[in-house]
Amino acid sequence: MTTNPLGDLVASLGHAVVVTGTDTDVGKTYATAALTVSGWNVGRRRIAVYKPQQTGMRGGEPGDVDDVARLARAAGVPPEALTTAEGQRLTEPMAPPPAAAIDGVELLPLSEHVMKIVELQESHDLVIVEGSGGVLVELDGDRRTIADLAVALQEACGEPGGAAQTGRAAAETSGQLSSPETSEPVNAVERDGGTVSTVLVARPDLGTLNHTLLSLEALLHRGVEVAGVVLGSWPADPDRLATSNREYLADLPPVAGRRVPLLGAVPRGWGGAA
Repeated sequence: MTTNPLGDLVASLGHAVVVTGTDTDVGKTYATAALTVSGWNVGRRRIAVYKPQQTGMRGGEPGDVDDVARLARAAGVPPEALTTAEGQRLTEPMAPPPAAAIDGVELLPLSEHVMKIVELQESHDLVIVEGSGGVLVELDGDRRTIADLAVALQEACGEPGGAAQTGRAAAETSGQLSSPETSEPVNAVERDGGTVSTVLVARPDLGTLNHTLLSLEALLHRGVEVAGVVLGSWPADPDRLATSNREYLADLPPVAGRRVPLLGAVPRGWGGAA
């Protein structure tokens, strides 16, 4: 059994968590798996993981949700506790619109993804939605993105966009923010959020500060309830650059008038190769 790097973080999040990233290959799948394990650890006994668009996979090849399930099982989540689902599968490893064009199919509308997620919420204690690529990668034929999906999901759950607070002060008071020098698990805090939370996964490498701030600005501008940032590929032996970036992300300046906390870090390759 592997140790969960995000501890009991899910206790402070909503019953639906949207996982997006500053880019592709930043560790969203590992972060999604760690959030799944966190959910199990805090008593969520029926957990669903939904991938709206899975690209770069053919037929019965294992996709990202299968990697999440494998990592979660290795960390002690019983297989019967976890439901995995994909909205649509496309064969080319690229953004959904060009991948769909090559496959000769239409992308599912955003409303269908929202409907599937709401249906999963009815029979699960926690639904985690893993996006494709970065914040503004288009998901449907109307150029709507994972950020738009998060807002639509908030509205479907009765939450006006941007109504919730990120609660950095409470995080600091309770010790939720992890130390820049370690990848110790975070501790959950009580926060005045709704039923839908969005987590932004970032990399610790050169350029991440600009990518993270731009992504947060895009999310908050659209009214997305951002719970915080997770470093999705934290190195075993971080160099000065990675450590400096983590220190900065742990004390971000306000973005669009909001304080956004660093929620923790998932070690690179956590739980085994995916």
